[in-house]
Amino acid sequence: MKDLLTRALTGLVFISVLIGAIVWNKYAVAGLFFIVAILGLVEFFKLMEKAGFKPKKRVAGTVGALIYVIIALYSFKGEITYAYLLFIFPLLVTLVLIELFRKSEYPVTNFAFSIAGIFYVVIPFAMLNFFAYNADGEFYDTLQISGYQYILLLAFFVIQWANDTGAYLVGRAIGKHKLFERISPNKTWEGAIGGAVFALLAGFLFAFFSTGHIGHWLAIAGLITVFGTLGDLTESQIKRSVGVKDSGNILPGHGGILDRFDGVLFSAPFVLTYLHLFEIHLNVFN
Repeated sequence: MKDLLTRALTGLVFISVLIGAIVWNKYAVAGLFFIVAILGLVEFFKLMEKAGFKPKKRVAGTVGALIYVIIALYSFKGEITYAYLLFIFPLLVTLVLIELFRKSEYPVTNFAFSIAGIFYVVIPFAMLNFFAYNADGEFYDTLQISGYQYILLLAFFVIQWANDTGAYLVGRAIGKHKLFERISPNKTWEGAIGGAVFALLAGFLFAFFSTGHIGHWLAIAGLITVFGTLGDLTESQIKRSVGVKDSGNILPGHGGILDRFDGVLFSAPFVLTYLHLFEIHLNVFN
């Protein structure tokens, strides 16, 4: 009972802080995800150390922080641009040079996992800053005068939570057929289907308050379901490979940052790519 209460209180605080930051302004969002990204990167490096690797934590952490700030600053311009790559690649090359001069036993492996942490954790969190804008910087132009519009970012997390909740409830109630027993014994096909149904229903509800085509909302929900589940399985595989139950303990009753955001890390890049490629305008509450 105590564990359940701890889990519930942590979840309530977690959701309140996240929603509060999203609704507040772009600086709160950028600041919160910056902190979460760095904490997640630290967790990832600790997992890699348990596996016997030696990523350059301080240098990679600094490079990751700089990359996050660069991407976030470009998002403030209200446009999706790839000019920030001109700054990111030199930073990654710096990691290579430092690893070469360390004269470590396995420089390529250590460098690879340092880079992997940045791509797996930092960049997806940084990409979330773009969710309030389209290619022209006018996502949800009917909501507010300012450039920052929070609805799509909020919807992204609500659909993600709907998927997680549906998978848990349905899997717990009728789950029998294992999804990937070797990786995650508790996940079932019934749970995965239940999560998909919940996510699609959430997308369907958002479509009622949007001028965007319902097909786009369902596509977004589908992307979140598929890649969110793959992100969950990937993180489970990483934990099993190093013999740990949770990625960390910063969230009592929930584990670590990677445990809570595993689906987000995989689904965010694909949803953003979809929105950008199709230049979708999902004006909400119009």
